[in-house]
This record gives sequence, structure tokens and C-alpha cells, in this order.
Amino acid sequence: MRNPRTKLICILLLVLLVPLSGLSAQNDIPTLTIAVIDDPSGPLMDGARLAVRQINADGGVAITATTTAQLNLLPVLDTARDNPEGLVAALQAQDVIAVLGPITNDEAISLIPQLVALGVPIITPATSDTLLTSDASGLVFRSRASDVVQGQALAAFLIQELGLRTIATAQLDIASTAQLLGFATSASTLGAAPSPTLFISDASEIATQADQLIAANPEAILAYGDVPSVASLYAALKAGAWNGLFIYPDAARLGSVLPDGLSSGILGTTTWAYTFTDTLSINFVNLHVRTYGEIPSELAAAGYDSIRMLAEALAQPNDLRTNLLTLPEARGLQGVLDPSTLANGETTENVAITRLNEFGAPEVIALYRRGDPFTAAQDPVVIVPTATPLPDGTFVTITSTLQNVRSGPSMDYPILGQLNEGDQAEVVGRSIDSQWVVIEFIGDPGWLAVDLLEITGSLADVPVVAPPTTPVPPTSAVQPTATPAGTPDVIIQSAVVNPTPIISGQTFTIAVTVTNIGAAPTGTFSVGGTFAPSNLFLSGQVPALAPSQSLVVNLSGVFIANGQFTSSLIIDSNNQVNEGAVGEQNNIYNLTYSIDRAVLRQASQTLNLGDTLDLEGNGVQGDVNWNADGGVGLDGLFGAKLGIVSGVDLNAITYDAINPANLTRDSIPRTEMFPGTLIGVRTADGNRGVLRVDAVSDTQITVTFKVYSGG
Repeated sequence: MRNPRTKLICILLLVLLVPLSGLSAQNDIPTLTIAVIDDPSGPLMDGARLAVRQINADGGVAITATTTAQLNLLPVLDTARDNPEGLVAALQAQDVIAVLGPITNDEAISLIPQLVALGVPIITPATSDTLLTSDASGLVFRSRASDVVQGQALAAFLIQELGLRTIATAQLDIASTAQLLGFATSASTLGAAPSPTLFISDASEIATQADQLIAANPEAILAYGDVPSVASLYAALKAGAWNGLFIYPDAARLGSVLPDGLSSGILGTTTWAYTFTDTLSINFVNLHVRTYGEIPSELAAAGYDSIRMLAEALAQPNDLRTNLLTLPEARGLQGVLDPSTLANGETTENVAITRLNEFGAPEVIALYRRGDPFTAAQDPVVIVPTATPLPDGTFVTITSTLQNVRSGPSMDYPILGQLNEGDQAEVVGRSIDSQWVVIEFIGDPGWLAVDLLEITGSLADVPVVAPPTTPVPPTSAVQPTATPAGTPDVIIQSAVVNPTPIISGQTFTIAVTVTNIGAAPTGTFSVGGTFAPSNLFLSGQVPALAPSQSLVVNLSGVFIANGQFTSSLIIDSNNQVNEGAVGEQNNIYNLTYSIDRAVLRQASQTLNLGDTLDLEGNGVQGDVNWNADGGVGLDGLFGAKLGIVSGVDLNAITYDAINPANLTRDSIPRTEMFPGTLIGVRTADGNRGVLRVDAVSDTQITVTFKVYSGG
């Protein structure tokens, strides 16, 4: 165990890389590491983890005729992404063979130019159309259909299938411009250019713009923007008795915030939905729910498909990038994955059109590939051929290429043999948790992990069978040499700060998930750390953990400060657990957090010439005015002072970064303001605030702002 005093030395490059050591191979089996730009419990990571677990349980990836390798995932947390150069160096040191992610368009555009220096394939689910067309490295692949492909499918469905001719669009944020253009271009090509096309930049304008849409009375309205704004627009349309067809690309998220019954009939697009009815998707949903207790998203499906593609490419004779580019049709959750026939690293152009039911669940009503409609019957790669009808009872069908049959219900039991994809067998027993089933195998009970199976019938009708008391090898197997008893190995799986950012002067909590990834139980041990900037010491006790057991420990405290800091959480700081040489090396977890003063108000607003903005919204007096006197610019009012703030993003800025000493200007001209410019404000009421310029012209400016309480 490292001395706690050495913890600051371990904050190398301020990069948070948390290997999921529980997935690493044993003894001399090689391990191939794949970085995932997602939190350990993020959707991309969750889907990828399920695929890795299945592949490793099935024996790993055959990288040569005589060698198999296990796969290992390395999640890259938020703080690591803030330092791209350090991140690349850290991933090079980890010898990663590929990267999954980033997830969002903004993060992908920011990070991918740095990540290509790794020289390994980067598979991202981000859907921005420019990501791959601007890539000169040939290393970037996309695991979901792009925005333009989804727009083409939606336009084809509305115009060619439904026969619509009057389609209006309502854009409620600037970030969705590329998505909207993809649809509008396709719709115009098909002879139904959108009209009217509204841009709603201020929430206060939603009701007025909804009236304008109702007056136009289009057959359909397609909305883009954040979920709360779109929900407000939809509610306003319904309140005005508009009964046309409403479309929102992320319909499922919209349905989750609408009252029951109001979401019925809303259309959307997706690259995969949990309501897909093919066998692979059904099994994936069941496995995801059993493992994580929640329904998987399309990002989880993309993570699963990405790992499966990598595994197939690794088994080919050439380098990994070449193998991915030439990978033939592969079976995936999203349908056929076929990078060999698509350009620029695209791996799929499959899109589903969904319609929400009265409870907000997405029903798949149409499938599109490369802009053309198709049916499940036309997709032999995805649909599993119908097996020979089975008699009454509970049966399993093998869905992997090969599946090991073991003498007991865990990976510790010896392998009796293997079954091939499509093989079927009657279930004669099950484990008490129904995670393993028993079949008759060459005259002996054989155990199969249900994660890798399709089950027909009900496990509830199958009796529980007690496992062998110790892993007993088959009689024909050579007895292995006895190995020493295993040791425990405790790690910090994740640490989640609530609230984020931490509010100065208010209690915060760090939920620390600790896991014993070793092979023996622990005793009681501690987890904690000393946190900047005030050397606040927080610690909690962890009871004994069995192998693979996890527990959440909540650490709470109060800071009186502002800023962004990184400190180390240390597990087993008192050396109470004998983890062995390897286990002692993974006991430090670097955590980055922000501390800020409470925000009094945060909103967006568009100002026309002559308009005034009151940041506090208390109606006492305005703070800034978009003025044309002496040239277009932003003027301070009633003593408010302004200044341009550089080197920080609105989402990362803190109270201390808005230094009144730097806010000395009465006016900032239009020529100094561009989208993304931050302007600090000392308000007329004496509070500190900041505005981000979202859009600006000679006549209008749109800003997002926040103002802190307490002067």
C-alpha cells in the first residue's frame, strides 16, 4: 500500500484512467486493452462491457491460429478529457489497441484530432456529418448512422410513405442546425421543402411562435432543440388545438417528460430501440436489464456493436484498421454492419422510424438502410433462422459461435466441452439466481451461462439444482496443479459528486463505489482522502466484501471556497487488506471537482436593438442594453461594468473567475463579440454574472447568462 503522503505524486498529468481490472486475463493469456471515453457506468461503457464479458466467457478473441486474447476496457473519465495531450500520452502508456467514443458531437470534434496521434482505430457513436469527412487519418469510424442519413430516412418516410407535402420546422437551439439542414435538404430534393421554418431563440417566444405554426396549419411539425423547450412547444400546440403530426428526432426522451397519453403518436428516429423484436436485440435487452437494472439506450447498443466489430476484425490476418475497413457484413444490434461497402469509416446507415405510444414507449414502424425502406424479412444477417419446433418444456439455443459447458455455475468450474451456434438442449435445472442453467451433456450435468443463450419457455418451471460444493473437473480431464489461494483486491470503481458543481457553504456528498475484484474476501477497511483547497479530510469504513461484491460509501463535507480542484481518494489507506503486489498498485482514484457559489439565475435571451437585459430578473433595473448609439454594442446600465473573460467555458466558469478588477468597461462593441465570447458583468445590483454570446449580428444578439447570489 502506498503511503497516503505520496498521493499527490500519483496525479500524473491529471488524467483519470480507471482500468476495469476485473476483465483482465489470467496468467499468460494476453490482454488487449480498449479505451472507452465514457464514465464506468455510462451507456457506451455498459454496452461495451456486456460484449466483452460474453467474448471473454466464450474463450476470448482468436488473434492467431494458436493464440487467444482476452479483452479489457479502460474508461476515460471527464477530467482526463480536459487535457487531451496528457490523455494521449496516458493511453499510449496503456498500449490501447482502439478507442470507443467520444459520445457527443462537441467532444468528438474537440478530442478526435488529438486521439488520432495514438495511431489506433477510433470508433465513435457521435453523429455529426463533418466528423468523418474532415478526418485525414483514416482511423476514425462511426458506429451509428449519421445525422444526414437519419434526416434522409425521416424525409423519405414523411414524404414518400405518408405522402405529406406541408412540413414546418421549429428550431429551438443553435446546436441542432446541422441536423435540421440534413432533413431540409432531403425534403427539398423530394419536392416538399419545409415551410414555415422558425428559429425560436427565447423561451418567452414559444407561445407566440406556436400560434404562428397553428395559423400556418401544416400537416406535420418537426422540432429540434433541447427536450424541455420542445416539450413546451408541443404543449402550446396542443393547447391551441393543433392536431397534426409532431416529430422530434429523440422522441423517446421527449415522451419520458410528457404526461401519460400526451405523447401518443409522436414520431422520431433512432439507430436502435429497445423495442426491436429480433432475437439478438431481445437477448441484449434482457441481459442489460438483469445486469444494470435499466433499459439500454441506442448508445449502449452502439458500444456493444463496436466491441463485436473489433473482435471480428482482430481475428483477421491484417492490421486492425485495414480489417475494419474491409469487414464484410456483420450481424449487429443495429442491423447489418458493413464498413466494407461504406465510405469514410461509416459502419452502418441503418435508421428506425419510431412512434410513441400513450406511455411514451417507442414502437418501430419503419426501417431504412442507406435511405431506402426495408423490412426485417429482407435482413437475413440480423434475423436468426427459425429453429426446428421444440416440444413442450424449457429449452436453450446457443447464440454464440461456441459456448463452453462447465461442470458448475461459475467460471471457476472446469469446461466439460462446447456447443455450437444454433445447438439446442432441454433445460433440466437452474441456479438459484437463474443466471446459469443445467442441461444433460454427454451423460453428465452441464452448466451454461444464460447471458449467452436464447431461452424458450419459462425458467420458473425448472427446478433449482444445487451446484457441486467445489469445482470438480470431468473424469477425463487432467488434474490441474494446485494453485495458491487467491487474495482480495479492492478498487474504487467510481466516485460521483453531488451536487455538481459543489456549492460553497452547502453540504456535498461523494458517492464512492468500492469493489473487491480479487479472489478472496476482505476484512473491514477504509476509504477516504484529503481534499483541496482546505485540506478537508473525509473518510468512511467499508465492511468485509466478498469477491465481486460492491458497496457505495457516502462521504460528506462542506467547502468554503471557489474553483476547480483535483484530489486523490485512497482505498485501504491503513493497509488493512493484504492485496498482494498487484492489488496494492490500484488503490488511488483521482477526482476532479468544481466548487462554486450558488447561482441566482441562469437563462438565455435574444436582444434586438434597444432591448435591455436584467440578469437578476427582479425588475429593479436593467444591467445591459443592446444599443446602436455610437455604433452597435453592449452597454452597461446603471453603473454595471463589463469585461471580456477568456480561457474558460461558461459551463466551467466559477464565481472567482469573474474578477471585478477586470470588469472596467462601460461598453463592448459588436466587433469584439463572436459566438462563444464570454463577457463578465458586475451588475447594477452589485452581483457577479457572465454572458456567453451564442449568436450575434448587427441587429440582434443571443446570449446565455448566469448571475451569482451574494454580491
